[in-house]
Amino acid sequence: MTWIHSPESWMLDVVAEALGIDRERVEHLARHRTIRYRVFRGILYASLRREVAGHPEGTVIVFGRGWWRLIPGYPSIQRMVLPSVALPRHFVDKIVVEEKLNGYNVRVALIDDRIIAVTRGGFICPYTTSRLERIMGNQLKDMLRELGPEEHVAAGEVIGLENPYTRYFYPEAPRFGYFVFDVFREGKPLPPGWRDEVTEKHGVPHVPVLGVLDKNDIEGFKKIVERLNQEGREGVIVKDPEYRVPPLKYTTPATNIGDIRYGMRFFMEEGRGFLFSRLLREIFRVYEEGLTGPRLDALALELGRAALQPAIETVKKVAAGDMVYEEFELEFASRSELEEFMDYMQGLGVDLVLVEIREENGLLKTRIRKMKETWLQVRKMLETGLTPID
Repeated sequence: MTWIHSPESWMLDVVAEALGIDRERVEHLARHRTIRYRVFRGILYASLRREVAGHPEGTVIVFGRGWWRLIPGYPSIQRMVLPSVALPRHFVDKIVVEEKLNGYNVRVALIDDRIIAVTRGGFICPYTTSRLERIMGNQLKDMLRELGPEEHVAAGEVIGLENPYTRYFYPEAPRFGYFVFDVFREGKPLPPGWRDEVTEKHGVPHVPVLGVLDKNDIEGFKKIVERLNQEGREGVIVKDPEYRVPPLKYTTPATNIGDIRYGMRFFMEEGRGFLFSRLLREIFRVYEEGLTGPRLDALALELGRAALQPAIETVKKVAAGDMVYEEFELEFASRSELEEFMDYMQGLGVDLVLVEIREENGLLKTRIRKMKETWLQVRKMLETGLTPID
């Protein structure tokens, strides 16, 4: 994985053509690292760190011999806080309710008959690419070949415990799985029913469809969300059956509180963002559902504990001389694949420590720690008695 800090003139010209902007602007954006150039296994590509000329953050331009390919960034999905208001106002008639899985967003494209896995931020992840190649490379290739690889991109969620980004246990994919939630043709998402048909034909998993409802069936919608909440699942994405309007998303209370509990372990990095956005969702849920009395008291206690207990445990750990980190296991086919991934993460500024390597069934199983800035900041506060936050 190689950064290109000084792109050649022709590289600037290609990106200018792909984005429909002046070459001088591309040069300016590249100089300020808004457009970043990188090489992945011989594939040269550029990616957008933020929206440029209507192209979303994470958009990728892949360079070929005499051609280029634009892979649009995945559009952000607006979040509902009051489904009883949002569903009837936003949608046309029917709604498709799909499960929102708790993992990380990956677009899969076929380049020179090789699949690449592009993260939400616009990087080709070597770990995700290799893992997808091993578990469903042939299925993804066959699907994209049949659809037309120049015009089509699959977008889906990677879930499971063996990934470096977002880990959550799912019985259907405990270690690593990929579930398609959209197929794009020339940047436009295709209807959910069409997606299900084409993925099932090629043996590619897609996200579960939980129901097709009338947009005014708020009780039916709430029953779906409540079932997911009881099972500790993340939430739903709601789509128009023909994609006439953009989708909306909604998360369960279990996820909102669980996210706070997780984020407050690393409260100097993730706590503030995690806390307020999740608290806002719960404020409007309480309002919509009319929670009062003992039920409201129980929620307040649960929220307070979710915010305080993990943070206090972190302070105690640091005070005892322990470090604060995330730890996860990853699987690699070879030592070179492992080294490629470690170089990739280092290039992104992520501090990883390789703790253990063992061989199992011809694969390398590794235990890796991601060091957290919270440790240093808490240690300093314990030493000085002062906080960097007013």
